[in-house]
Amino acid sequence: MRAGAFDSLNSNRRQLTENADRILSGAQAAQRERESGQNSLFAGGAQGAELRLMPMPDWPLHERLGEEFGAMGFYLSGHPLDAYGNALKRLGAVTYASLQDDRRRAGFKARIAGTLIKKSERRGRSDQMYAFVAFSDPTGMFEVMLFPEVLAASRPLLEAGKSLLIAVSAEWDGDELKLRAASITDLDVAAAQAGEGMVVRLADIAGLGAIAQELGQAGKGLVSLVVPGDGGEEVEIALPKRVQVTPALRNRVAMLPGVLAVEAV
Repeated sequence: MRAGAFDSLNSNRRQLTENADRILSGAQAAQRERESGQNSLFAGGAQGAELRLMPMPDWPLHERLGEEFGAMGFYLSGHPLDAYGNALKRLGAVTYASLQDDRRRAGFKARIAGTLIKKSERRGRSDQMYAFVAFSDPTGMFEVMLFPEVLAASRPLLEAGKSLLIAVSAEWDGDELKLRAASITDLDVAAAQAGEGMVVRLADIAGLGAIAQELGQAGKGLVSLVVPGDGGEEVEIALPKRVQVTPALRNRVAMLPGVLAVEAV
């Protein structure tokens, strides 16, 4: 359910997961009736009864992907970094695949984004802790070594499922590309500082109040609202206030009543 096995029946994965006990109870009751050969005279018993699920909104996209990873051990229908496309371009971040294509042997520096999979901390000869951290991006999985200073500074960020921006030094050791972190930043923070904005398309102006409540945190991102005008035309309104635009904010706005679409710019 969490990874989408029943999407063809009901695409709301959260609703199926939260109602799993009710679904199983209904299936067991129907099975008992089939085995006993008993049916309700009017409704056909449990087999004919409609299964009513508690209504609830689906998980936002980033949570949906997190549930996929928790169930399968990998991302299935997308990748958390897909939501950061424009921000990663502004930040000059490259993919792991492009790093592997860079055959400079003397060592080079780069910025790479990744979603943390797991970390392994070890104790060095000087009794200081260092770590090997496994990340994933849409092009593959890769490992980054963190020396003690970087590990100590970034430890609060090193949570499974968190997307990060890593400044690395890269060096080829034979056919193996070794990456060492110089610094690590929360990707949401980096994206907001890069000035990522968004365009919100509305069915009407009724949802403006709810949108305004979500745009509370000041930042560098420009927000434009596109609303229907006269004669089928659209009117785009650029808001004067700059805000901190993140994928989480875009997801929240996209789920508000009256919002047709939210696009990153």
